[in-house]
Amino acid sequence: MIKSILQYKLKATNAHGIHSPFVFEFYNEVLMASKNDAFPSIEKLRKALLTNESRIEIKDFGAGSRTNTSNDRSVKEMTKNASIDKKHGQLLAKIIEHYDVQEILELGTSLGLGSAYLASNAKHLTTIEGDRTTHELAVNNFEELNLNNITAVCSTFDEFLEQQSQDQLSKFDLVYIDGNHSYEATMNYFNQFADAVNNDAFLVFDDIRWSSGMEKAWQEIQASEKINVSIELMRMGIVVKRKEQEKQHFILRF
Repeated sequence: MIKSILQYKLKATNAHGIHSPFVFEFYNEVLMASKNDAFPSIEKLRKALLTNESRIEIKDFGAGSRTNTSNDRSVKEMTKNASIDKKHGQLLAKIIEHYDVQEILELGTSLGLGSAYLASNAKHLTTIEGDRTTHELAVNNFEELNLNNITAVCSTFDEFLEQQSQDQLSKFDLVYIDGNHSYEATMNYFNQFADAVNNDAFLVFDDIRWSSGMEKAWQEIQASEKINVSIELMRMGIVVKRKEQEKQHFILRF
């Protein structure tokens, strides 16, 4: 993981190294413009959750946690270790605003901070969480933030996806995959969504450096002939089909 981070830092470029109008715009008008304080209510909620010592018993359906192998966790710990940070949350919100993203699917609700950023500028978000207790805590957080455009589903990812036709999956303009960080699961999700979504839809993979399996999955995703544009950030990988564009991979400083 350390080697991967060092390689990223050495290769990451700014706008001067981008030879794609689409990605040049993404860098200047989305990546750089996302660094603001536009969502104080979400960050206020984060601060409250970071002081919550309540403990809950969860059932982890994915690859587990790197910091705690026990299923007994505090809300404070989950917020610190499993929630999206402010920087990347604001990036997601800016992507949605800039490209007028309407329908979003999130695999991995956790406590809902990432969901809140996703839903803030979107018409509708469907978010999936396998653990019942975590799901209920997230729903309470959505109510506190007055987010009424979220459909929160308590289901494993696989069970949810098995019930969706390709036409149903094709409606999503952005899919955010932040759960079950294993090579096999990540590749399955990529192939299923890459076959279903439209030409301009964003597939966003979080924690691409979480493990050697995730790094392997990200390398295969960016090399796939199913997509032409892949953007690598420190922790996120973003891909778009864009069949009209020459296949290119970009490592951007963020």
